[in-house]
Amino acid sequence: MHLSHLLQATPTWVFVLFAVLLALGLRRLRTGVQSLVRVWAVPAIFIAWGLYGLVVHLGAAPTNLLHWIAGAAVGGVLGLWSLDPAALAFDHQRRLVRQPGSALPLLRNLGIFGAHYLLQVFAATHPQLRDSAMGWDLVVSGFSAGYFVGWAARFLAGQRRAPQTDLASA
Repeated sequence: MHLSHLLQATPTWVFVLFAVLLALGLRRLRTGVQSLVRVWAVPAIFIAWGLYGLVVHLGAAPTNLLHWIAGAAVGGVLGLWSLDPAALAFDHQRRLVRQPGSALPLLRNLGIFGAHYLLQVFAATHPQLRDSAMGWDLVVSGFSAGYFVGWAARFLAGQRRAPQTDLASA
């Protein structure tokens, strides 16, 4: 299968999701204030995508759940480690948060998206290795969900402990 055929066979939602993740990641390169609703958009996408990957492939092989759990465990540890709650400032009254600029969200978003996409392409172009590719895709799905669950735990703990900061003028 040639690249042009792969791109034509790729559903439009994949390109839309890529554009959204790219835009959100680029926005996070600079320190900024966001609503809590916006902050939770990316974690919600990746946790849902990770769970969807599990549900879709759960019954195919007994080891699928183990692949997903292994990915989730590694992702969860990295998610906990990836966030320093002390670097965040919260305006609890207005439901806003100031986050420092970082390339990590962009690299993380595109890395997880790219891994899923490349594994799907590999599975489509190498049907004899599809089961192996989908096993690795489950690891990525678990990693994705686990990472953002770990990140969310750190974020929420930081939010609970953070003093009120007026971010209305930011």
